[in-house]
Amino acid sequence: MSQPSSLLGKTLGHYLVLELIGAGGMGEVYRARDARLERDVALKILPAAFCQDEERLRRFTLEARAAAGLNHPNILAIFDIGTEEGSPYIVSELLEGASLRNRLLAGALSPRLAIEYALQIVRGLAAAHEKRIVHRDLKPENVFVSRDGRLKILDFGLAKLTQPDQARSGSDAVTLATNTNVIVGTVGYMSPEQLRGQTVDHRSDIFSFGAVFYEMLCGRHAFTGDTNADTMIAILKEDPLQIPGTAPVIPPAMEGIVRHCLEKNPENRFQSAHDLGFALEVVSTGTGASGFVIPPAVTPQATPKRRALRWVFASLALASILSVGAFVALRNRKQNLPSYHQLTFRRGTIWSARFASDGHTIVYSATWSGNPLSIFSTLPEGPESRSLGLANADLLAVSRTGEMAVLLHAVNLSHFINRGTLARVPLGGGSPREILDDVQQADWSSDGSNLAVVQLVGERSRLEYPIGKTLYETSGWIGYPRISPGGDRIAFMEHDVPDDDRGWISVVDLAGKKTRLSEEWASEQGLAWSGDGNEIWFTASKSGEPNALHAVALSGKERMVARVPTNLMIHDIARDGSVLMSNYSYSTPVVALAPGQLERDLTSMDGVRLFDLSSDGQSFVMQYYGEGSGTNYISYLGKTDGSSPIRLGEGAALALSPDGKWVLAALNFPHRQTVLLPTGPGQIRYLEHPGIEDLGDGGWMPDGKQILFSGREVGKSARCYLQNIDGGAAHAVTPEGITASGVLALVSPDGKTVLAIDAAGKRVLFPLDGRNGREIRGLGPNDHVIRWAEDGHALYFYRTEQNIRIYELDPVSGRTKLSREVVPSDVAGILGGPTVLLSGDGKLCLYSFARYLSQLYLLTGLT
Repeated sequence: MSQPSSLLGKTLGHYLVLELIGAGGMGEVYRARDARLERDVALKILPAAFCQDEERLRRFTLEARAAAGLNHPNILAIFDIGTEEGSPYIVSELLEGASLRNRLLAGALSPRLAIEYALQIVRGLAAAHEKRIVHRDLKPENVFVSRDGRLKILDFGLAKLTQPDQARSGSDAVTLATNTNVIVGTVGYMSPEQLRGQTVDHRSDIFSFGAVFYEMLCGRHAFTGDTNADTMIAILKEDPLQIPGTAPVIPPAMEGIVRHCLEKNPENRFQSAHDLGFALEVVSTGTGASGFVIPPAVTPQATPKRRALRWVFASLALASILSVGAFVALRNRKQNLPSYHQLTFRRGTIWSARFASDGHTIVYSATWSGNPLSIFSTLPEGPESRSLGLANADLLAVSRTGEMAVLLHAVNLSHFINRGTLARVPLGGGSPREILDDVQQADWSSDGSNLAVVQLVGERSRLEYPIGKTLYETSGWIGYPRISPGGDRIAFMEHDVPDDDRGWISVVDLAGKKTRLSEEWASEQGLAWSGDGNEIWFTASKSGEPNALHAVALSGKERMVARVPTNLMIHDIARDGSVLMSNYSYSTPVVALAPGQLERDLTSMDGVRLFDLSSDGQSFVMQYYGEGSGTNYISYLGKTDGSSPIRLGEGAALALSPDGKWVLAALNFPHRQTVLLPTGPGQIRYLEHPGIEDLGDGGWMPDGKQILFSGREVGKSARCYLQNIDGGAAHAVTPEGITASGVLALVSPDGKTVLAIDAAGKRVLFPLDGRNGREIRGLGPNDHVIRWAEDGHALYFYRTEQNIRIYELDPVSGRTKLSREVVPSDVAGILGGPTVLLSGDGKLCLYSFARYLSQLYLLTGLT
């Protein structure tokens, strides 16, 4: 047979060799074309010069046998194996991306990204270990990062099948002998027992994973030496290197996991990849910058104060490790604890999920790897999900007769709530039949004959059942309507403020009588009736902690059902009590982008929203609504140079004054109030607006001495008002029905015109001297105005399509010009549209978005 270097253009079996794409000690890898299935694949073949090497051939065959028995999203899929003129080859899926080693050449990963990668690696290892396969050569070179952020474990060439349990029998019980006196693997990632040539099991992979995880967090090897022999001695005798002080902020619990993986004695490590994965899930919500940095080792010259600090941090780390251990121990206790079975494995966001009418099939909607929202089905027995071919569609409900209620052309409003066209689709396949526009949520009656819907009518959210009969409406919003098993009432989440997930659990009967069953929750997402109809189960939190699973009876009695250290969201409860639940991690990255420069990550905390950027692009204001933010949230002043943000005080930040000395903010509780927060020396000012209610958001006049805001007087329609910040009464400056457009009151640089909305909902430029306004041409309904250009002759606005496109608009002629296009480097899990800010000259762009990364689980045993 030809040498591998001359294989290009040759056909092996039914695979046409196209190009060489890689080479290593186990062979050369080519891109090839599968003529039968018409797809590109990776073809790995041993060079002919090594075909007589019995040990190499044996290891090559062993890789094929081991990997072919695995079917998991985080393990390279093997399609075929064959030989051509004595040279064996393996055919696998073709990956696009780079190895983890290439990614680590740039240095350490952020803790958040490191733990995302770690979870994927551990899930792949857990699947292999369940098949009694040990990798034995886990290292960054054998982990591939695809372009969509999916990790794949490669090269099971050193894997072995351990001796099956005596209880196992049948044709799948296979034993492959391995000479334990031969050391195989890669120095630096091998476990102590592997280096000693002892028999290894799955816990050896856990040690190797610990070394890889350390490197992801720190950007350097856990064990090093001048020679391979020195590195081996370090693994056998020494502790891993201290995490350097230059490493990213790493929570102590995460360091505890690394060190627990790297124990010398296998008995002292995590005893399974499942336990390791559970520990990673526990700390996954604590990967932000609020974690603790473990200081470097104390040198002989260290001061007593430094020694004391070291013991403080060590104590914190130990406490975190014990917390993780407690969760793992509880999980393994032989008692009636709930069972968690993971159903999805891709990177993205679960939006909704329901049991099908058979009580076994699971249907869900999700956005995977930044792709459009789509609907899938899966079974608990396997990790694969099947697309139902409904793109840009959100699942709302599945009837007992096998019909789905879906939302077509879904556009996100806030949180997990979309707006679109309600349609009915047979679960078995068929074209959607459209029913109603402007729908947000829906649920089937128990017999599948009627639908309850939440429809957006004007500015009000309306609950109807059946369609056309209004049971309840609000100027806020209604979430997750669920018809009771008896069909006599509907449970839902009641929210007073649009876009805010603060609210109550309520029920309404068929006569329209509404009853609040719960106290107010700071955040609530997801609701379902228990199988017997005696309780409503929901996921919520009181004061910023992760959403937990609660239940409330019709009497109003509440109880806790389950809590874990990550956000939970309930989707459905089956007749047998099984629960569909997703977990999710939440982040709000803040990114700065200037022309000709790379992105700069300005993220300092999670749970923030951007509101204003100074004209010179040096300062920005944001609201913090995360843990501990309270009912009124907290305002912060950030700097685009990356320095730590400054806490200004209680209130939801809205706008920065032109001179940068004040931040306009709003207090919502106990009543709506305007507050001015000083950015430097000074006292907080409270502005009163007697006689004006339903206060809207506002902005600054160019002189920095007055604010403009929306509101209405009793018995009148909303309009715009001006008020001096030094005191005095507010006075109306627009007719009734003319209100400020968007979150900020955008006043032109000359102070003469405000961007407003008229009574018909059109965006207009309205002179503040009382003359009539004129409609702005060139703006679509989903276009977001950012600010006026410095010269006042143009407006900047953006629209979100696949990417963020920023335009300049001439408000007189309506002509638009594309200014720039912003492409986020990672689009997975982005929920809803971004917030985009610009400096006065339009050059510096600051943007932020909400990222939800989640997986779907089947829970049994909850009571």
